[in-house]
Amino acid sequence: MKVISGKYRGRVLISLEGKNTRPTTSRFKEDMFNILNNYFIFENKISLDLFAGSGALSVEGLSRGIGFAYINDLYKPALEVIKTNLKNIEQNFYQLSNNDYLSYLKYLNINNIKVDLIYLDPPYEQLEYYYNTLNYLKHSNILNNYGILIIEVGSQLDESSFDYFALLKFKKYKTKNLYVLRLEKESW
Repeated sequence: MKVISGKYRGRVLISLEGKNTRPTTSRFKEDMFNILNNYFIFENKISLDLFAGSGALSVEGLSRGIGFAYINDLYKPALEVIKTNLKNIEQNFYQLSNNDYLSYLKYLNINNIKVDLIYLDPPYEQLEYYYNTLNYLKHSNILNNYGILIIEVGSQLDESSFDYFALLKFKKYKTKNLYVLRLEKESW
């Protein structure tokens, strides 16, 4: 697995062995970021990865110009992998956390931290993680208006849960689905 584009292009990334994490394949990651390029400018934006795994999506975003990345994973062995993948990237460009996803969202909200891009890629079989995150984002101010939420999931989600977001893109793959949503609040 390598960084595809940008400042860290070609950097080799490691992933965690076993079934606790599921790294995004290079081909899927490339497709994901090509789609993102149609809707999002990376320069100096802030990203959030709630279920970072190897941290590959955050490193790719930083490589493409993300100004700051909030990176979280509850699984402690994943943090060591993420630290390795972040090696030689200045610490003032990211914050690495080891929290439950809802606790971390509450922390961000309480501290009035706002982001422009959220990667949502929890374990596929935990559909409640997707729905809980979507619901929490509806009632918080974490995602900036016109911020992007990119979701990788094994099965199709109930699109009624997107009622607060504009569905920009849906793409079905053999074993997974990709959703690109944008928050479009009309008034604050």
